[in-house]
Amino acid sequence: MKSFEQRLIFFPEREIARSPAGPFEDVFFEALDGTRLHGWWLPFPDARGALILSHGNAGNIGDRAAVGDFLRDELGINVLMYDYRGYGRSEGSPTEEGTYSDIRGAFAYVQSRGFQPESVVLMGQSLGTAVTIDLAADQKTGAVILEAGFTSIGAMGRTLWWSLPIRGMITTKYDVLSKIVRVQSPIAMIHATGDAVIPFAMGRELFEAAKAPKQFFEVRADVHEGAILRLGMEELRRLKEFLLAPGH
Repeated sequence: MKSFEQRLIFFPEREIARSPAGPFEDVFFEALDGTRLHGWWLPFPDARGALILSHGNAGNIGDRAAVGDFLRDELGINVLMYDYRGYGRSEGSPTEEGTYSDIRGAFAYVQSRGFQPESVVLMGQSLGTAVTIDLAADQKTGAVILEAGFTSIGAMGRTLWWSLPIRGMITTKYDVLSKIVRVQSPIAMIHATGDAVIPFAMGRELFEAAKAPKQFFEVRADVHEGAILRLGMEELRRLKEFLLAPGH
């Protein structure tokens, strides 16, 4: 049953089909439990901050190469993209607790490059929003960006698997709603109105539960991951101002 559950939630791909268009470094580091992970470091000249990107449940970092380029170039920040265990060139097999260990390893790696927590932005996409919030609930950072956030696996089960008699057997929780209230960092949320995977209303519910300072960016499109790429110039300006606002 546990193996079936993992196949229901995680859809890793080993082959990395694409790489960033701009300069990047292949990097390897350890998760908190010692699992060897792979990622890309996308440098931005003289940037004082770093962003950690935690992706969704399918594919690997290669599918988000364009997002990494966008974040580095538009936000003017160093970017660490990494694969969870079992994805891409990272060792192991994915589990909920394993992904929590993975992001903590990524956070430690960024600090080893000289970035203090207050200069680190955490960004999660889809499943990665749950991974991001688990760390952010325990560790204050410069800011948090959530794209296509959801409230819990249970809520997603009612949305996606309503016809399957397995909801009571699923042990994976990813209970974002109960953790987001503990986050002390400023939060920016991005969600597409036509998201066919995670309902827009679920993203709004998560936003309402978060503490201020916070800001919501509604994208009128039918995309899931990658909604940040659809932000207009004015929205992107607002996002950058929010991330850089003094007093956070």
